[in-house]
Amino acid sequence: MAVRLNYDLSCVRLRELGLLAHDSHPPMPERLPQYDDNEPLGFSIFRTLLDDALDLSDLTLPRTFFGRSQINRVSFWNSNLRQSNLCWNDFEGTDFTGADLTGSDMRSSLFNKVLFVTTNLDGADLRRSSFTDCLFEETIMNRVILTRQQGATMRNAETEHRLAR
Repeated sequence: MAVRLNYDLSCVRLRELGLLAHDSHPPMPERLPQYDDNEPLGFSIFRTLLDDALDLSDLTLPRTFFGRSQINRVSFWNSNLRQSNLCWNDFEGTDFTGADLTGSDMRSSLFNKVLFVTTNLDGADLRRSSFTDCLFEETIMNRVILTRQQGATMRNAETEHRLAR
């Protein structure tokens, strides 16, 4: 597994990609951000289109806020997004391979052709999200919050076995 950049170097990378202003260095929130939190939220993506095979791999961005955004063909390969808020977004062809989404709030989002290969979803809340043609291979799904109906749409033999119990 490749080494992740620390938070400060991850912000440098975001500035290089034009996702942060050249003089911006948002603080890392102390808890999972919510839509109604007062500023500053830390690094956040709100009502934004991210696409064109954007590479956000190997970054450390815990407690990031993603809200009401379209995220197409973006790679979060091996990125730390622990305790992030990914509610009310559309993810298309996104790659979360090896990413850490532990304790993230991923409710009410649409995931289409998304890779969750070796992704850590421990304790993530997936309720009211839909998963179409997504791949869950060797995904850590301990304590995941989801419905049986959602579980049936996830291509992962371990999940199917657990839901059958």
